Amino acid sequence: MAEYGQEYFEDIGTSAGVNTLRANTCRLIDFALVVLQDGEAHRFETASREFGIVVLTGTVDVAVGSRVFSGVGGRSSVFAAPPSMVYAPCGAEVTVTASGDAEVALCSAPSESDLEPYLVGPDDVTRGTWGQHNTTRDYAFTIDATRPSERLYVAEVTVSSGNWATYPPHKHEDDAPERGELFQEEMYYYRVSPATGFGFCGLYGGKVGSDYAFVVRDRTMLKMPHGYHVVTAAPGYKVWYLALFAGNSKGAAPQTDPDHAWYHNVETVLGNLRP
Repeated sequence: MAEYGQEYFEDIGTSAGVNTLRANTCRLIDFALVVLQDGEAHRFETASREFGIVVLTGTVDVAVGSRVFSGVGGRSSVFAAPPSMVYAPCGAEVTVTASGDAEVALCSAPSESDLEPYLVGPDDVTRGTWGQHNTTRDYAFTIDATRPSERLYVAEVTVSSGNWATYPPHKHEDDAPERGELFQEEMYYYRVSPATGFGFCGLYGGKVGSDYAFVVRDRTMLKMPHGYHVVTAAPGYKVWYLALFAGNSKGAAPQTDPDHAWYHNVETVLGNLRP
């Protein structure tokens, strides 16, 4: 992949063990992909961070201190079923042990809160659909505003063939309540089905300072400390992404690009036309 824009977009490695970002432009959030074979374990300390441990594929046991969550996950693909996740608070020792081959995403943000670890199973996620017509996309939150965390949110979004997500484009780069915006950094970790397919994502405006467009391939990452952003799936393919985001506090208030905010009215009309 070309080095242009690597501060915002990069491939994620798939090597055995822990695959980290080569360049993390974000100040708060971080991501790593852990690839384990049957019986292998990954151990780490959360220190001053909170973690959403999302099982992408396979089945794992997750020990957070003295709490053990057994048989977490089980899906063969991120497109096959809703997610499973274990929340690990700051100051904890964590061990993730694979039963068969497994891939686990570690999503984290700074935290000082003494929270209890917990499991979110496929039946526990908050699911729904955003948008109308060719802006529809399915979401599944493992950490939303109602679930304990100091500042971390985690969700999965699936974009069907030819559809757009995060549309109209929005940003959340400032704490500016006077215009309805709260600061949050965000990352999208992408998978594509079939894996040979592609999509596109854009990042522009605000504090970005340039217009960026990237080809979404399987196992790529868009890093968004600032700027308006948008995603689309090419016809014939699905694009899935794991979204992790966090700000200075637990709150979400994006600002739509005013040049495209009129499209919200179109979605309202389309929604009213549905039987």
